[in-house]
Amino acid sequence: MGVIFSTGYSPHVAETGFLLMETGDFLLLEDDGKIVLDLRTTSDLPTSHARIAHSGNWHTVETIAASSTETGYFADAPDTTLTYERWKPSSLPATWEATFPASRTIDYCCIAAHTMGTNGNSLSVEYYNGAWVELIPATAIADDSDIFAIFPQQVEGKVRISITGGTAPEIGVVKFGEALQMERPLYGGHSPIIFGRRTVLKTNESETGEYLGVSKMRTTLESSFSWQNLTAAWVRENWGVLQRAIESEPFFIAWRPGAYSEVAFGRATGPAIPTNIGRRDLMSVELSMKARSYD
Repeated sequence: MGVIFSTGYSPHVAETGFLLMETGDFLLLEDDGKIVLDLRTTSDLPTSHARIAHSGNWHTVETIAASSTETGYFADAPDTTLTYERWKPSSLPATWEATFPASRTIDYCCIAAHTMGTNGNSLSVEYYNGAWVELIPATAIADDSDIFAIFPQQVEGKVRISITGGTAPEIGVVKFGEALQMERPLYGGHSPIIFGRRTVLKTNESETGEYLGVSKMRTTLESSFSWQNLTAAWVRENWGVLQRAIESEPFFIAWRPGAYSEVAFGRATGPAIPTNIGRRDLMSVELSMKARSYD
């Protein structure tokens, strides 16, 4: 399914050189990447900029409540990043509810290792404010790809996902938090992860070399993400948290959510070390990953 936006979510960008024009405001950068005019009125960067959800910005859950759970499945499974254990409701409609220790700022809900596309479900994301209020209205899920639901910032203490339609799905990971929004977009030179398939096959042949078919052992997705002209102040404030998070936990990334629906959930395959590029205190970073495949 990929990226889902809440109704009315508006950060948008059309790029011409280094001029980034947004709805109601704008940001102008010189050729060396220095910001010379910034009249933005929203804390959200344009949706041409990547969003990253990791263990340093998703929130700890204090209690979990599921509307029902099928025998052999676990209501608390989506609170981990172990995709082999999952929650499956025993009936629909179904809800999976998370309560934080205190109110927390959230602007995303990420879901991985699910079968809502296969099972023909619709998904909504809600918060509790005396009554349940929709952050993401009921949306038909087209496939089993990872989901990055994006909505305006909210400060909430209780959230949930609601599932309707179809048959009972399995869900492996659900995370709520405040996304890392990359300071600069990326485009040129990037290979979208949906094309980075790495499939291990075993070919079967007879004693005389007759072709007897092929067995698919596993498929993973691989890609790398490279950003240039990041300010040193931004890198020092944000990148160290990400580095520590991805050392031990997988992460979600939507590389250009306003234009493309690709979302990946996976682990880093190397150190994400920033580098000075010698231009007015600017830096570059690169992040490589291996992600789970859903097909």
